[in-house]
Amino acid sequence: MTDLNALSAALNAANVITPPPPEADFWDNEARFNYQSDPMAAFRGAELLGRMPSKPSAAVTDSILGIGFETLDRDTFDPLMTVPFLAESGVKFARCQTGWMKSEPEDGVFNFQWLDDVVDSLAGVGIETWFSLSFGHRLHTPAAAYEEEWAAAAAAGKRVPGWARGWVGEVPLYHGAPAIEAWRRYVRELCRHFRGRVRRFEVWNEPEAFWCHDGRPLSSMSWSEKARDYVELVRITAETVRAEIPDAVIIAVVAQTGTVYIQELGRYKLADLIDVFSYHFYGNMPEEFMSQRVAHIKAHIKPTDPAKKLEIWQGESGRASGKSTLFSKPTELGQARYLARRYLTDLVNGAALSSFFTVTDFQCYYPDGSDQYYGVIDPGRKCGKLAYYTLQAMGWLFDGLRPAPDNLCLFRPPDRQVLGTLAPYRVEAWALRRRDRPLYALWTPEHVDLTAPTVIGTVFLQWQDFEAITNPVVIDPIRRNVWKLPPEVLEIEHHGLLGATYIRNFPVTDYPLFIADASLFDEVLG
Repeated sequence: MTDLNALSAALNAANVITPPPPEADFWDNEARFNYQSDPMAAFRGAELLGRMPSKPSAAVTDSILGIGFETLDRDTFDPLMTVPFLAESGVKFARCQTGWMKSEPEDGVFNFQWLDDVVDSLAGVGIETWFSLSFGHRLHTPAAAYEEEWAAAAAAGKRVPGWARGWVGEVPLYHGAPAIEAWRRYVRELCRHFRGRVRRFEVWNEPEAFWCHDGRPLSSMSWSEKARDYVELVRITAETVRAEIPDAVIIAVVAQTGTVYIQELGRYKLADLIDVFSYHFYGNMPEEFMSQRVAHIKAHIKPTDPAKKLEIWQGESGRASGKSTLFSKPTELGQARYLARRYLTDLVNGAALSSFFTVTDFQCYYPDGSDQYYGVIDPGRKCGKLAYYTLQAMGWLFDGLRPAPDNLCLFRPPDRQVLGTLAPYRVEAWALRRRDRPLYALWTPEHVDLTAPTVIGTVFLQWQDFEAITNPVVIDPIRRNVWKLPPEVLEIEHHGLLGATYIRNFPVTDYPLFIADASLFDEVLG
C-alpha cells in the first residue's frame, strides 16, 4: 500500500517541471473562451496530492514520444537553444530534415557540421535523431520559380522565404540522370558520415503535397503516376542507404491518410521496399476516424512477404498557438490539448512512434516571409509554452505506457435509460498499462480551438486481479496536478457490467484525465 503522505511530499519536493514564467498566466489568457474551471476541484472528496513528476529524456527507456526538427536546413530556428528544454522533456526521438542544399554548399563538396551539432547534442541528452531526406538542390535540380523568389528577395532586401530557401519539393527524378546520380551521391555521403549515429532514414517529405518540378506542384500528374514515381525514388534512395548501412530503417511517408494515393502506393508494392510507413495528420480533432485511417493504411501497404513486419508511425502533426485564421483560433491551451490528445490517439491506434510538430516557432517560414507558431518553445521569450509543460507530464506518463485491451474503460451518462440525445456524452475512453500498473484515460474529442463543456457521468473500469486499484488518483497532464480520491468512490457493478468497478459523477473534459492507483508513482518514492 502506497503511503499517500510520503507520496504527496515526494511529488511536491521532487517535482522538476519548470514552472511557466510568472507573466504567462495561461488560464486567465483563455478567459475569452470561457474555459471551464479545474474539472477535479468540484469532485466530492478529491484532494490535491501534488504536482506531476517529470523525467529527463536520458532516463526514459520505453516511449513513443517524438518531436519535430523540421526546416532546420532552412535556418528557421536555433537548434542548440532547444536542447536544454528537450533534455527535461521526456522525448525520445527527433525528426530532422537534412537539407541537400545546406549539406552540399558547392558541387561535390559536403559539409555536415550543422547536422553533427544537432545529432550529437540530442544524443547527449538521450534523444535519437531520425533523418528525413528531402527536397532539391539549386545546382542539381534548377527551378526558375525558385530563382525568381531569390531575385525578388534580393531586390527587396529581405530574406528568401523558407520554401525557396530549401528548394522545397523539387524532385531529382525529373532532372535527368545527372540529378539522380547527384542525389545518390548526397545520400551516400550523408550515410557514411552518420554511420553508427543515425540508422532511420525517411525518403522525402509529404510527397503527394511536395512533389514539384520548376518549383511548382505537378498538378497534371495523376495520383497513380505520382505514386509510381515516389516508389521509384524510395527504391533508389533505399538501395543507396542500405549499401552504406545494411541495417538501416527505411521510412516512407504521406501527408494525408485515407486517400487513393495510399491505395496506389500499395499497388506499386511500396511496402516491399520499406520498414516503416509514416502518416501525417493535421485535423482539428486528433481522433478524427484515426482507427479507420490506420486500418486503411494497413490494408493497402502490405509486404508481399507475410512474415515481414511493417511499423506504422505518426511522423508529423501539431497545432499552432498563435496567428489566427478564418477557420481557427489558435491558443496555447488549444495547442496543449492537441499535444496530449495526439500522443494518446497515436498510442492507442498502434503507432510505434508519434512526433509532434514542432520543437520551436519558425522564423521567415511562409512564402510571404512571415513566422509560424507551431513550436512548444517560444524562442522570443526563451521559455516553454503550455504545450511544453504538458509534454513534460506526458513524457513521464509515456515511459512504459501501452494499450491494455485486456482491461476495459467505459463511460456512460448519469441515467442511460432516459430517452434523449447522447451527443454531449461522446467520450474517448481507453484502458492502458504503465509498467504493469493499470491506467485509464478519458476525454471529449472536441475541436481543439473550442471549449467543450465538462460532462459528468459514470466511469466503468475493469482490471486484472494482480493490479487492482485501491488508492485511486486522477492525473491532469495540462494543469500537471495529481488528485487523490477517497477509496469509497470505487463501487462494484452488480447489474449490466458484472463485477466492473465504477466511479459515479466523474468529470470528463476536452483533454485527457487519467485514473490510476497511487502506486503508479512508487518510483518517485525511490
